[in-house]
Amino acid sequence: MRRLLLPVLLLAATAASAQPREPEWRQGIEHPVLLRVNAFEPEVIRLPAGEPVRLVFYNSSRSPLSLQAGSFFARARVRAGDADLVANGGMTLAPGETRAINLVPAVGRYRMRSRSWVRRLVGMSALILVEPQGQTEGQLTSR
Repeated sequence: MRRLLLPVLLLAATAASAQPREPEWRQGIEHPVLLRVNAFEPEVIRLPAGEPVRLVFYNSSRSPLSLQAGSFFARARVRAGDADLVANGGMTLAPGETRAINLVPAVGRYRMRSRSWVRRLVGMSALILVEPQGQTEGQLTSR
């Protein structure tokens, strides 16, 4: 019996170390994103790569507003409890609604836009820049 115990314990330790460690979501820096009719604020959202962040989206208008950033959300590690909120690459917020998404972003340049083509035509879009620690925007490679 003791001969079997050691290999089983080694196998369990190897399996546990192979899984990625869960980020410290509570330590994520909060980044507010305001949705207004025909605009996002800020227009450029700068995030650190590999660090947990909390994006807080707030709809300040009197009508529902939506956003899509499919490639950003697909490449980020979204907290399990928040994954359903962005499963389709974005979300729609009711008037006055606030919604927070916890994630670890991947390096790159991403476009966030309204799902409404009319609002996109009048400029409802933003740029999400995810930069490695210690790099400047000029050093960031485009993807």
